[in-house]
Amino acid sequence: MSSFFTLPASQRKRKREDRAGAPASKKRGVDADRDSGAKGSRRTKEREQSISGSDLDEDDAESIISGASGEESDSASDEGETAADRRLKLAERYLDNVRDEVDEYGFDAAEIDRDLIAERLKEDVDEFKGRTYRQIASDLSLSTASHSFFRADTQSTTSIAVHAPYVYTVSKDKTLIKWELATPSHATTDSSANGQNSSSKRPPRPQRKKPKQVRFTRGLQKVAESDEEHGHTKNILSVAVSPSGKFVATGGEDRKLIIWDAETLTPLQTFTQHRDSISGLAFARHISTMSSGEQLFSGSFDRTIKTWSLSTAGHAYVETLFGHQDQISSLAAMAIDQCVSVGARDRTARLWKVVDESQLIFRGGSSKHSYQENNLDCVAPLPPNHFVTGSDSGAISLWSVHKKKPLHTITLAHGLDPLPPLDELSSEIDPKIAASNARHMRRNPRWITALTTLPGTDIVLSGSWDGWIRAWKISDDKKTIIPLGPIGGASLGPDTPSQQLKQSLALDNSEQMAVDGPREQKIDAIKEEAEPLIKGVINGIAVFERRAETNKPGQSKPKSKSAEPEPRGLCVAAAVGKEHRFGRWKGFANNYYEGSTSDGRNGAVVFEIPFINGNPQSK
Repeated sequence: MSSFFTLPASQRKRKREDRAGAPASKKRGVDADRDSGAKGSRRTKEREQSISGSDLDEDDAESIISGASGEESDSASDEGETAADRRLKLAERYLDNVRDEVDEYGFDAAEIDRDLIAERLKEDVDEFKGRTYRQIASDLSLSTASHSFFRADTQSTTSIAVHAPYVYTVSKDKTLIKWELATPSHATTDSSANGQNSSSKRPPRPQRKKPKQVRFTRGLQKVAESDEEHGHTKNILSVAVSPSGKFVATGGEDRKLIIWDAETLTPLQTFTQHRDSISGLAFARHISTMSSGEQLFSGSFDRTIKTWSLSTAGHAYVETLFGHQDQISSLAAMAIDQCVSVGARDRTARLWKVVDESQLIFRGGSSKHSYQENNLDCVAPLPPNHFVTGSDSGAISLWSVHKKKPLHTITLAHGLDPLPPLDELSSEIDPKIAASNARHMRRNPRWITALTTLPGTDIVLSGSWDGWIRAWKISDDKKTIIPLGPIGGASLGPDTPSQQLKQSLALDNSEQMAVDGPREQKIDAIKEEAEPLIKGVINGIAVFERRAETNKPGQSKPKSKSAEPEPRGLCVAAAVGKEHRFGRWKGFANNYYEGSTSDGRNGAVVFEIPFINGNPQSK
């Protein structure tokens, strides 16, 4: 039985019957006798008839017939018109019809293009890339900031995240708590305006309330739908909330990354891709246009960074970034598909470009400083091209993505720890011998344990265990860091020791080297005028700007113009604990404050910083 596959190769070739009588010439529209006019027109008519008869409906056929009649009339009027000219004429006729329709309905295309496309896109791109830069640091009234402590029955608070008006805190006893911030009251008004006697000695009523606990979860939680248990089994080290406010992510020593529903604190999914403790989490500030999900970065002690995509349709792991030579202690999102991280003892900060599959390495440490950097522990973004880092030497450095070395460094940003008493330093009974043995001891710097920025502004906030959150200003040219003082501290006069210390911290590196010895003696001579405000180690800082349109998620803006708007200012929330978030080797009780017997406290603190003139001056 013969078939196509069993025939010889010479007989296997198939020939098309319709090409049997084709001419030898292969030029389109030209026959063997070089006579193409009649046959070309005949083929064109046959093709038009076949299209109108098979593929088009009656309406399309009528339009083609009318178009054909129009073409015949045009060809009769202008026999030398080519096909390109006819297409151009039809396009112009179509545009004329569109213009007539637009004019009939009053549609202004230029106005729509200018308002909805040009201006909106420019605003979105500027905000997305961090080009908007407002200088509001000089307008903040740091000394008049009000504060409020809040806590639950938990251990040291390790991290904090804010999505107005809610705050999320995590602690070392596997606890995740959702708090609702209280709306700050207005500035103190005159007592006569309230109808009270000005001679009354009654103290003013408190104008603020503590944040209210909304949700609470601890340990393993059973999900009713799948009957599975989700939750942390060890210390929770980090927390982050998505820009939309729908998801909360937590990571801990149990190597778990858990995604929670922000409204109910119900665990949605648990990821176990990391092979060591998860030390840092950060969401990209905007949702990518390339995908419908929100982008999450996670850093771990396994020296890797992983990216995730979170959405209501589902949560997914994306990819892993390698490069650090030591455990990642902190990371922050710069933009979509970009994050910056620090690698602890490898003393490097790295800018990751996920789409380009590249990384920029910035190496810290300088032999010019009297205290050397052993770890880079904190990082905070200043998009689009700058970021700041904090180290265990107490230094805060400003970096640019275009330079490999820091642009400016503030050394000993939070000062030095006082030396312990002689009876603890030496076992000698004789005080003179004990003092002689301890004469070469140096005071240890206070590490930078928390660092954050307010993107789009010149504000930088840092924390340690000295009891204060200190504010810093980025200069107009983004090349230097200017100290502003502690939040909630007393106002600084021009001749106070604190002001002298602030001025000495503003010296550049060369001046610091020249006066290294006298400068240390000056710091040794300065004593704290008041007891520290925050009695504990600051393990995390979160900040947002209060605006008049700040509302709860899903709550509509008030339509009434008479509704009293929310006062403007900065809201700073800090996680406080007796111990450092990574271990028990450093705590508030290890320090020696004169006259202080407190061993620290666990919980959190909220500062409300008003503007001096009510509104900031954007520049």
